[in-house]
Amino acid sequence: MATGQDSFSPGSLSSRSSPTENPIDLPISTSDNSQATEIEEESKTLEPVSGFAEGFVIASPDLGSIPMREYPFSVRLSGWLQLRHALFESDGPNRGRNAFSLERIRIGIDGHAYTPDLQYNFVLDANSDQAVQVTFLDAFASYDFGRNQLGMDANSLGFRVGKWKSPFSRSREESARRFQFTERSVANLFFDIGRATGVSLYGSNNLLSVPSRFEIALINGLNTGRDAVLSANDLDQNFGWSARTSVDPLGQFSEGESDLAWSDQSSLRFGAGVAGSRVDRSGNREFDRTRVVASGRSLSDLLPPSVEAYDIALFTVDAHWKLRGLSLIAEHHWRILSQFSGGGVPDLSDHGLLVQGGYFLIPQRLEILARWSSVAGNSGTLGTSDQRTDEIATGAVWFIKGQNVKYTTDVSWIDGVPTDSSRLSLLPGDEGWLLRSQLQIGF
Repeated sequence: MATGQDSFSPGSLSSRSSPTENPIDLPISTSDNSQATEIEEESKTLEPVSGFAEGFVIASPDLGSIPMREYPFSVRLSGWLQLRHALFESDGPNRGRNAFSLERIRIGIDGHAYTPDLQYNFVLDANSDQAVQVTFLDAFASYDFGRNQLGMDANSLGFRVGKWKSPFSRSREESARRFQFTERSVANLFFDIGRATGVSLYGSNNLLSVPSRFEIALINGLNTGRDAVLSANDLDQNFGWSARTSVDPLGQFSEGESDLAWSDQSSLRFGAGVAGSRVDRSGNREFDRTRVVASGRSLSDLLPPSVEAYDIALFTVDAHWKLRGLSLIAEHHWRILSQFSGGGVPDLSDHGLLVQGGYFLIPQRLEILARWSSVAGNSGTLGTSDQRTDEIATGAVWFIKGQNVKYTTDVSWIDGVPTDSSRLSLLPGDEGWLLRSQLQIGF
């Protein structure tokens, strides 16, 4: 709720809600018909209101976008959840599964303080897959000092501090709220660096009328912000770093993986990312993070006890194209593990591919999907031979109210899961057929 000299007039919710359409069913007490008529006329202004009705209530009609930059303070509350059913017919080492789960139960609080250039963001997250009930998924502040101090355009140059998504890949940069499938691909999750705590420098510009963005971060390490119970004692003393840049050569690019906006002209985004760190045994939890092809086991389980540390470097390039309901995504990932201290382990190399597409059979309503992702490399054999895992998937999405309310169903065939992620509805090493259905509701 924005505040300032032009802030919305306070008023009773019961006196400003429409008598014929009261979404929280608040009683409207009137002494005569003239008073009821007066209330009805006043309700036609459709102003946001707040009040108490068995709890504190803020209500608003659909007024469109509020010009936040006109106010020195703002607070915005958002939330969403995903109800998922997953049926897995196992052909591998793990048993099959058939269960409902609640994924990404999230409440977000964001806004700005003192100036629109000082922004904050907090996200609480919970799901039914883990014993930890509620965690701070994100908690960071951003300062647009380019605009505030140097008179540059908004978001041209700023810095961020806190815990958030480490800049690296396209799929991590994208909100899970706007995925095409119920979840990221196996390749995306294998080469993911997740969230971490640290600092970053970011910016955007329109050089030669081509929109572009960048972010460079110094962080505690790769995938070190995943667990709420992870403490400084679980980390080693080596910082990680990551960076991502992207350009839109055909002009402004719409949000989301799907072409929900039904672009009249081609829109295209090219992106690239790089990340690295040195990992050693002084941080036991961090040392166990790295997974291998194709079993999904921790690299630390395979390494000789004499190996105390190693370097990890990741690279990614991607392209995303949209036109009249059609969208295509292509990605290539690399990971190099090197400089093993002791044990005589050679350099290890893995790479991954993703090709994904969607098309709206009914504009802005029904989209059909297809995806292939693959991960190959020699990390699982410590360099003696290559192994490979593939994922082939298809599905459909019914958009009920844009990205806020939608139903997704997809089916995948997977011949080995080289990662450990509860979000995937699979376990490391799983082989077989996976059917997922998901209802997403958000505001």
